[in-house]
Amino acid sequence: MNEADLATRTAMLPELFAGRLPESALDGIRSMASGGEWDELLDLLLAALTQTGAVVTADERDQLRAVLTGWGLPTSEVDNLTVHG
Repeated sequence: MNEADLATRTAMLPELFAGRLPESALDGIRSMASGGEWDELLDLLLAALTQTGAVVTADERDQLRAVLTGWGLPTSEVDNLTVHG
């Protein structure tokens, strides 16, 4: 996956989880997306998902892991998510 594809996939993540996170968390995550601050976006997103106990699907977890790997970021926090299906 090239950097443009990776950026596109990362930018779509806030809306993927929008119905499961508080608006206050989403505001910061969306702000990071609009600025192309991918590391910060992923940090905030994972923290919000973990802290709220939001349920993610196995496919969503795998998408997060792929994006983190693509950016060369650690993936261990993905293992702390609440996964269903």
